Amino acid sequence: MIFACDKCHFLFSRTRQPEQCPDCGKFAVREATEAERQEYEEHLKEFQNG
Repeated sequence: MIFACDKCHFLFSRTRQPEQCPDCGKFAVREATEAERQEYEEHLKEFQNG
């Protein structure tokens, strides 16, 4: 599943929803919107292609 932080807007993948953002540590994590999921997938493809 893809999640987003409402404070720092970090997008990340986890098997279950964490309580805290792994980037900023805030307790503002929610499931990502469809647009955010697409953004995450695009960034992942760019990273994998170098």
